[in-house]
Amino acid sequence: MNREFLKNALGAKEIAEQVAERAQRAVPAYKRFLEKHGLKGGEPFDRLPQSDKESYILAYPFEELLADNSEEIFAIFRSSGSSGKSFYWPSLKSTYQSSPAAFRAFLEGMFAVHQKKTLAIVGFALGSWVGGNYFSWALKNIAIETPYPFWVFSPGSHPDEILELICKMNPFVEQFILFLVPSTISYINLKASQLKQDIPFSKIRYMVTGEPFPESVRASLQKRAGVGDNTRFMFSFYASADTGTLGVESLASVTLRKLLYRNIALANSLGIESPTPHFFHLFVGDVYLETADGHLCVTRWQGIPLVRYMLYDRVALYSWKELKHAILTSDMLNSEDAALVKILSAASDRLPDLLAVTGRGDSSLIFGGSNFMEYMLDAAVKCEELDDILTGLYRARIIYEEERQYLEFDLEIREGVSDDRATIERVYHSIVRSIGRLNLEFLNKWKAVYSAWDSNPDKRIFRINFVPCPGLSQATETSIKQRGIVRS
Repeated sequence: MNREFLKNALGAKEIAEQVAERAQRAVPAYKRFLEKHGLKGGEPFDRLPQSDKESYILAYPFEELLADNSEEIFAIFRSSGSSGKSFYWPSLKSTYQSSPAAFRAFLEGMFAVHQKKTLAIVGFALGSWVGGNYFSWALKNIAIETPYPFWVFSPGSHPDEILELICKMNPFVEQFILFLVPSTISYINLKASQLKQDIPFSKIRYMVTGEPFPESVRASLQKRAGVGDNTRFMFSFYASADTGTLGVESLASVTLRKLLYRNIALANSLGIESPTPHFFHLFVGDVYLETADGHLCVTRWQGIPLVRYMLYDRVALYSWKELKHAILTSDMLNSEDAALVKILSAASDRLPDLLAVTGRGDSSLIFGGSNFMEYMLDAAVKCEELDDILTGLYRARIIYEEERQYLEFDLEIREGVSDDRATIERVYHSIVRSIGRLNLEFLNKWKAVYSAWDSNPDKRIFRINFVPCPGLSQATETSIKQRGIVRS
């Protein structure tokens, strides 16, 4: 298959070479890291080994990891710890000095905050985590400089407070922008339903990060708000505490994702597999990105410089212009795609190139000899087919009874949904189909072996436990991110 839009790297390689040369010369931990790999320094970039949190960040003393301009550090942020271990990441003034101005331009372009009275609400976890800390700081810096009304409220991950202020401030503002992880949204809506409070959905816009979500979530929220596909409504950032923010969605890249999500034949023809990835434009100029074994590899000078540093997200890199052209000239388009094609056609060819992010690639369960990646389980549970039954929050674990292995799911069901046998049947078979589409090895084994026990719920390969809402949702108030895989 000719995939001219697929790229091996994004950004200027000269930047990577400069970062690598400086790190080899001036960062003690990196010198030791190279020595461990039998290298003495002065190596060309392409010969340098890949690093990651375990082999590099956690393997050397903190003071030996720091940049040679560490006197420029102005803040320290903590990672969420969702991968198992938190770390404290120092940030340089030079990296963030222009951040509020660039962020203001982004908000004006995306949501016309300079033309509409806006209340931005930071619903990310506050404290030391980079997400809440950064957005609260950046938004307040914007608010104090704007000549127009722009207000900021930072309650953190407290849905009750978010809901209360939305209702209280509704008469005074023209729009709300909620900054939060996607799984918090349904909990806010649930609280409103329980308290019989009317949310002004048509006024609410969203900026999210921290978790992937299926396109059906955005479609459902847009329908509730009564806005069309050409409305700048909900965008996701791609960021990590390790690297800072790398990418963001645009109306054009969201439209591209909607097309591929709705038209599976089109996605397959382009070699873009399910679940449909998020498409983020690379919008920082001081970074060099590569892919290795389907994972993202980052080189960037920062408080702790990174050279060929692996983020274990499943990522592909694409030329925006070439991918757009491949879609618009595809013979797999149909009449139902016309409205989205019109939006995509109007988008500039000069938008930045893309990171296509499927989800975490380092978290998995080895089940029946098959590797069940967390993004596969996310896609199966958060699918459109089950949206009227499940909130999308789940916990999955491997259990054993005697010598037999099972995959057990705790699934949060929506308020008012019956947990009867018919519902269990529908959910079970949907999850089997979804995981089977993403993991052919499992599908073949299910057909040949596992399906023989489907008539006996106690012997089925997947065990389904329903948890009434908000049994799992309420954890959004205390957890930075929601992770589905549980390890005993």
